[in-house]
Amino acid sequence: MLRPPLLMLMLMLASPLLPTSSQAAGAAQSFESCSMITSEYLTVLQLMSRGFGRDTLMANLPEISEPAQARVNSLFSMVETDGLTESYSRINAEYSSCAKGVYQARGTPATGSREAHFYFCAGENKVRYEIVMAAVIGADRADVTPQLPPQYRPTVNALFDLHRSEGPLTVFDELASELKKCLIQRP
Repeated sequence: MLRPPLLMLMLMLASPLLPTSSQAAGAAQSFESCSMITSEYLTVLQLMSRGFGRDTLMANLPEISEPAQARVNSLFSMVETDGLTESYSRINAEYSSCAKGVYQARGTPATGSREAHFYFCAGENKVRYEIVMAAVIGADRADVTPQLPPQYRPTVNALFDLHRSEGPLTVFDELASELKKCLIQRP
């Protein structure tokens, strides 16, 4: 039960933290690396929100290196300091920044390429994250909806409704799950 999400973390454990500047992201990352690292970090946050503690995760991650332990500890420290909701928001904001840096450095990837798939997922997540943030800050959905292309109207309604009924933590958890679904779907 614990193993599949933990296996997903193995990629994260071999990767550096997301760069915080767009310029650094473009030089060192790809849309795929930005996406996969973010997915791994969001998985840790989801496991934390479901009650998995630091010791449980560390004990179940096979042959975890010291740098990997430091990254997991960093996420736990972030949550202890800022809370889960703010940590989810920060990871999503860093993902947007990372993808923006890659775009600035490399532009739009070739249609049909592997990198184009991750570019698409990054863009979809950015739009959803902006909708979630609008709901969190109390924006009126009637003001948000016309600012987006028509295909996002159902997304605006679903995210605003979920935020109203379940709160921001549930919405961020759903945002993480949607990103991971996008990442595993291959065109």
